Amino acid sequence: MSRFVLYSIVVLTSLSLWAEGTTAAGDEAAWSEESNGLRARLSMRRSHVSNGTGIVVTYLELKNVSDVGNPMLVTVDRDGMTFRVTDPDGRDVPGMFGPFSGREFGTPELTLPYDSSIRFRIGPTGWGIPGDQAALVDLGSSFGWALPRDGNAYDLRGVLEIAKAKDDRSARGVRWHGRLELPRVRIPTGPEPVDPAAVGPLIKELGGRMLAANGRVSEAAMRELSLIDDPRVIPWYVKAVKSDRSGLKFHALDRLSRLEGDDALAGLKIGMATRGADIGNATTAAVAAGSAENIRHKAAVALARSPHPQAKALLLSMEEDPSEAVRITVIQAAARMESAESLALLKRRAQDGDPRVRGEAARLLKLRENGAEK
Repeated sequence: MSRFVLYSIVVLTSLSLWAEGTTAAGDEAAWSEESNGLRARLSMRRSHVSNGTGIVVTYLELKNVSDVGNPMLVTVDRDGMTFRVTDPDGRDVPGMFGPFSGREFGTPELTLPYDSSIRFRIGPTGWGIPGDQAALVDLGSSFGWALPRDGNAYDLRGVLEIAKAKDDRSARGVRWHGRLELPRVRIPTGPEPVDPAAVGPLIKELGGRMLAANGRVSEAAMRELSLIDDPRVIPWYVKAVKSDRSGLKFHALDRLSRLEGDDALAGLKIGMATRGADIGNATTAAVAAGSAENIRHKAAVALARSPHPQAKALLLSMEEDPSEAVRITVIQAAARMESAESLALLKRRAQDGDPRVRGEAARLLKLRENGAEK
C-alpha cells in the first residue's frame, strides 16, 4: 500500500517559542476542530523553482490537546488522508494524471506527549514538473496539481481520518482515532515580498553559497536563489555554468533560459560548448563525456525557450552536435519555424546517420509538407 513520505519532523513542546496558531512563515493558520484530543492544520511554502514552475511543499502539524496524560500515538498513512484543491469560487480543481515516478514510503507511528505538537512535511516528489506554472503541489500519486499563472488564488483542503484500532493501547501510549477536517490553506503561487534594499545583498550571499564546494550548502542556496526573479542573479548563474559541476551547470541553464539579456545568452553559449574536459569529478572520461552531452542538450532546450532574439539562430547552429538528443531538439525547433533555412535543415537531417534523428526529421518534414499542401 502506498504511503506518504513524512520527514523533516520538528517536535514542538509547550515550551516552544512558536506562538499558537502561527506557521513557520509567520502567517496565521487555523487549527481544525478537536477530535479525541487531537487538532491538526496544514501549512505551505514555495521551496524552489524548477523548469520555471514554483515547487510548493506542504506540512502537516498535529497538536495533542487531550487532558489525558498518556502519550498519543498517531499513524498518518496514505489511506488516512485525502486532499482537494479549490479555485476562488470554491470549485474543485482537477488533479494531475499520468505516471508518478517517486517512491512512497511507510509512516512511523508518531508519539505526541501531553501538551505537545509535531510538524512534518508530507508528500514525496514524484510528479513530472510541467514548465512555467504558478505552482506544483505534490502530495503523492493520488494527489498532485499544477496550477496555472492566471492570477487566481487557490486553496488546499484536507481530511485526516483514522479508524479505531483493535489494539489501541501499547506501552508507548494510546493510539488516536477520529476524523479531522483540516482548514483550507492558501497555496503560494508567487514569490514572497522582499525588501528591495535587501535583494542585492541577498543575491550576493546566496550566489556565493551556491558556488561553495560543500554540496549541501550549494544545493540549499541554489533553491533559495531560484525564488528570486531579478537580473542581478544572472552573473551568478553564468559563474555556475562555468563551473565543472554538472548539476550546477544544469540548474543554471534552466534558470538562464527564462532570463532576458545578452549576459543570460552568454551563459547559454557556454553550455552549448561543454565537453567532457569541462566536467569535474567524473569517474571516467566516458562518464564525463556523457555528462557533457546532457549539459549540451539542456543548453539546446534552454535556447529553444529563451526570450533572446538570437537564441533560435544559435540553436540551429547545433544541428551537427555529436549528441542525437541535441540534434533532435534542433530539428523539433526548426519544424516550428517558417523559413527557408529551417526547411533546408530538416532536409539535411532527414539524411542524418542516426536512424532516430533521421526518422524524426523525416516525420516532421512530412508534416510540414502536408501542411503546406493544405
